[in-house]
Amino acid sequence: RTFAVLDLDTIQSLAHPAPADEHDQRALRYLRENRNHAVLHLDERADVRRQTQPPPDDADLPFELPNDLEPLQPSPDAALNVTETLSDRQSPRRFVFVTLALMLSIALGVQLAWQYRVPLLDHFPQLQPLCDRLECVATKVHAPDRLRILQREMRPAPNQPGSLNLNARFRNEAEAAQPLPDIQLSLLDNNGSILIRRRLAPRDYLFPPPPTDRLIAPGEVITISIDFRDPGYSATGFVIDFY
Repeated sequence: RTFAVLDLDTIQSLAHPAPADEHDQRALRYLRENRNHAVLHLDERADVRRQTQPPPDDADLPFELPNDLEPLQPSPDAALNVTETLSDRQSPRRFVFVTLALMLSIALGVQLAWQYRVPLLDHFPQLQPLCDRLECVATKVHAPDRLRILQREMRPAPNQPGSLNLNARFRNEAEAAQPLPDIQLSLLDNNGSILIRRRLAPRDYLFPPPPTDRLIAPGEVITISIDFRDPGYSATGFVIDFY
């Protein structure tokens, strides 16, 4: 098959041709039917012309080349090794991050071991000499929540009209000794509202007053006795809190 090579202006003019004889009309019909092939052939010719054009000279460059520019020479060095080029290089930052992560892991392990030192000593008695040197078992604590009331009783104070007497016994259930606590006594009415509240130091509920460094040994029981003014029939209950 033969394709006609026409420019675009000629092809566009063929869309509205002038009157002609029968031979010219047959030629126009052939060109109209094969218009796409003609345009395609023109595009291919244009691509060939673009590919065969010589490269632009220095005047067409967006920058100026220096006159004393030396031509590029082949390097005497060996070609780069692809494996060595693509391999990961050891960065100083990586060493710092690894060291920091290791130190944080050790610190976390030591903290957990210290927090659970008592269960660890129960399971591993071999650690006892190390624990004795480090004093990992506390010899004194302040744990008011480990003080448990064993008995309490409130009744009119003997030989003191208009007064009440509170007797109570509590025990230290902590694993170590702890100082004598402050005691807060609250008298309540039928609705649970507070009528009287008083906070007492050890010298207020023990006689004779104990020394300030007095400790309650583990399992030791303390007995207290407190006298206070009777608020009347409105007081129906009381609460003891340790601080």
